[in-house]
Amino acid sequence: MAGMKYEFDVLVLGAGLVGVAAAIALKLQGYRVAILERGNMDAATLSPEWDSRIYAVSPGNVEWLTRLGVWQVLDAGRICAVDSMHVWSDQGHVLELDAYAANLASLSWIVEGNRLQQALLARMEMLDVPLLNGLKTTQVHWRVGTNKVLTADGDCYGASLLIGADGSSSWLRAQADITLKRHDYAQMGVVANFSCERPHLSHAFQWFHGENVLAWLPLPQQQISMVWSVDNAQAQRLLSLDNTALAQEVAAAGQHHLGELQLITPAQAFPLAMQVPDAIVKPGLALVGDAAHQVHPLAGQGVNLGFRDVQALAETLGVSQSRRRPGDLMVLRRYERARKADMLSMQLLTHGLAHLYAHPAAWLGMVRNQGVQCLNSMPALKKKLIQQAII
Repeated sequence: MAGMKYEFDVLVLGAGLVGVAAAIALKLQGYRVAILERGNMDAATLSPEWDSRIYAVSPGNVEWLTRLGVWQVLDAGRICAVDSMHVWSDQGHVLELDAYAANLASLSWIVEGNRLQQALLARMEMLDVPLLNGLKTTQVHWRVGTNKVLTADGDCYGASLLIGADGSSSWLRAQADITLKRHDYAQMGVVANFSCERPHLSHAFQWFHGENVLAWLPLPQQQISMVWSVDNAQAQRLLSLDNTALAQEVAAAGQHHLGELQLITPAQAFPLAMQVPDAIVKPGLALVGDAAHQVHPLAGQGVNLGFRDVQALAETLGVSQSRRRPGDLMVLRRYERARKADMLSMQLLTHGLAHLYAHPAAWLGMVRNQGVQCLNSMPALKKKLIQQAII
C-alpha cells in the first residue's frame, strides 16, 4: 500500500557484504534496523558454480564474522587458507611472506563473494532484520532526530541514522551533498578462476609487470582465482580471448608456476579507481565500505576495510551514551576519527605502489627492486608488515 510510514533506529542503504554485516552487527546490539536495497538480494538462490568475485578475508575479520554468527555457517569445502604469499617485482626479485614465520595460522582466507553474501543474508533473516528489495528511493529529508527516506511508491522510512553502504557510486552520499576526490587508473581488474596442473599448496602469488599486476589466489580443489590489473585496452583484449587462449596467457604471465591452467569461470572485468570522500559522516549519516573509500585492489583489502568500518561504527554506537542517539554528529565523529588512520594508510599504500610500478624511470625501477630485496632479508620487518595486514 502506497503512503505507508515506517520507523527504525537505523536504516542501511545497500544489501552488499558490508551493508548486511552492518545490519547484523547493530541488530545484535539491540537497534531496530532495516535494509533498503534498490536491486534484489535473495538468500535462497545460490549457483553451484564457482564465483569469479573472490575475497581474501583477513584473520581479524574472520574472527569478527564468527562472532556475528556468519563465518561458521560457510561451507568449509569452498574456503581456502593462504599460508604464504610470493610477490615478484618487475626485475624478478621475490618477497616471501609466510604465516608460520609470523606465528599465524594463515595470512587470510579466500572465499567466494556469492557464498559470503548468502551466509550474511541467512544470518540477517535469522535475526528478523527486514530486507526491503526493489525500492526506488527518490529523496532524503534530513531532520534533527529522524531522517526520512522517500520512495517512488510514496512510502516513507524514518531513522535517526542512515548508513550509506550503497557502493562507490553511492546515491545516499550524493543526497548528502558529499563531494569526493577521484583518481581513475585507466585500468580494469580482470577476474576469472582456473584449475591448475600442479597443486598451489595454499600459496598466493603476485607479479608486478610495470603498471600491470597479476595475482593468483588459492582456491580449494587445486584451483586458483586470478585478478589481473591491466590498462583498458589490454582488458578488452583479454576478455575477447577464447577459454584456451586466455588460460595460456595467464599461465605464461605467471611463469607457468602451477603448470597448465584451464578456465572454469568466464572472465569478468571492473574499472579501477581511487575515491576519497570529503567526509564520511554528517548529522544522521555514516558511510561505510566503497561508499566511504575505494582503493586499488593490488593489496586485496577493499572488503576488509569495509568490514573494519562496520566494526568501528558498531563499537562507537555500542557505547551506552550513544544508544539513544545513533545519528548524533558528536557520536559519529568518533567513528570518523577511529577510521581515519586505517583508511589513509591503505590509500597511500595502494596508490603509492600503483604509481611506483607504473613509472617508467629506470632509477625508480632500481629503487623498488632493491627495496623488495632488502625487505625480504629482514624477517622482523616482514613479520610487522604481516601483523598490520591481518587486522
